[in-house]
Amino acid sequence: MKPSKKLALFFSLMPGAGHMYLGLIRQGIQLMLLFFAIMFMSRSFDMDFLEIFLPIIWFYSIFDVRSKSKKEDPLVDADLPLFADVASMKYFSNENLVEKYIAYILILMGVFSMINNFLIPILSKYIDYYYIRYGKSLVISILLISTGIYMIKNKKLKLKSGDKVCNPEE
Repeated sequence: MKPSKKLALFFSLMPGAGHMYLGLIRQGIQLMLLFFAIMFMSRSFDMDFLEIFLPIIWFYSIFDVRSKSKKEDPLVDADLPLFADVASMKYFSNENLVEKYIAYILILMGVFSMINNFLIPILSKYIDYYYIRYGKSLVISILLISTGIYMIKNKKLKLKSGDKVCNPEE
């Protein structure tokens, strides 16, 4: 039975659900994960600038489901283009670095969540919230900048040492 185009469009209002209805489970989970992770991070860590990506993901989901529901050919459940490059990098899969980075991200998000939900309410009794808010923004900004600089320097070191970072032809 071929899926209904109208139902697919209806389900696409929730990013990822339309893809799942069409049988593209992997793509649906990736879209949902991306959408809700951005929403969680923007709300939990007061990074409102991340919310600019939510309508982009939402519209992508709608238009992608619309175009895929019109196709007569069988649909292939491959990674989304955003995740396809990460999966093709052999240095990630050889050393299980993906799981390691996900673990670091989860630990960091847990620490931020504890700070936001436990430490800040306690400190707000003694320190004006104005200073806490700017201090928290400063710490998060410094962490993001230092992580980016570390990643750039680490990539340059790998390239200088002659290691293959990514070779899509292999």
